[in-house]
Amino acid sequence: MNEDDIAIGSCSPELITLLDSDDIQPGMSAGYQTCKTIYLFHPLGGKMVDRPIKMAMNESRTVHISQAYGIEQRLRDAFEREWKALGADKHIANAARISRIYGVSAIAMLVDNQEPSSAVDYRTLYKHNVTFNILDPLNTAGSIVLNQDPNAQDFQKVDGIRVAGKPYHKSRCVVQQNEDPIYLAYNSAAFGFTGRSVYQRALFPLKSFIQTMRTDDMVAVKGGFADNQNCRGRRCSKQGYAGSWRHQTNDA
Repeated sequence: MNEDDIAIGSCSPELITLLDSDDIQPGMSAGYQTCKTIYLFHPLGGKMVDRPIKMAMNESRTVHISQAYGIEQRLRDAFEREWKALGADKHIANAARISRIYGVSAIAMLVDNQEPSSAVDYRTLYKHNVTFNILDPLNTAGSIVLNQDPNAQDFQKVDGIRVAGKPYHKSRCVVQQNEDPIYLAYNSAAFGFTGRSVYQRALFPLKSFIQTMRTDDMVAVKGGFADNQNCRGRRCSKQGYAGSWRHQTNDA
């Protein structure tokens, strides 16, 4: 096969190249690209991340508005219409997915004609168009490091984010971490002292899983080859027996 066909086509050697590396040993940390490759190409990558999210969001939520008296149903219907129009369920699932892949994610709210560095005025928010962006650690690199000074007020807390150099006020963003941060435990996948990827503890077993798959494939190929040889041997034996029988008949 031509190398250009591999580059242009759907075949990707990234997972094999990664998991064949001798650098992956028990206790090794998973970096940003490693986590992305496992999620995209490993047979268990998507299941480890998406299955708990799908189970948690399998049923729709029940909305109850207290002290609404006779208009509760109208308020509930209006809330659910806006919820669906914003695609809120999809944004929540995507944020949870990114945080499980890398250890941290962020949701940024963008409002028309407003600077992201300013605080949100919720009293006038209904007058504007609102959109949400789901950001991964590479989008927010350097802004979700988390202060490790135990005497600081923002010790292991997020005080806003920066995206491509633009600061976002903390009222316009939410940071989701997979597991709580551990003091001085740097997460290379998230570029900070944040939560951890779901692949962190399973990195070496994920490598072993691929090696087991390749072993199973080799056994299947060898089994098919052996079966084919046996079939050929039986055919040859039958043909030889039939020829011998015809020869004896002709002599008679």
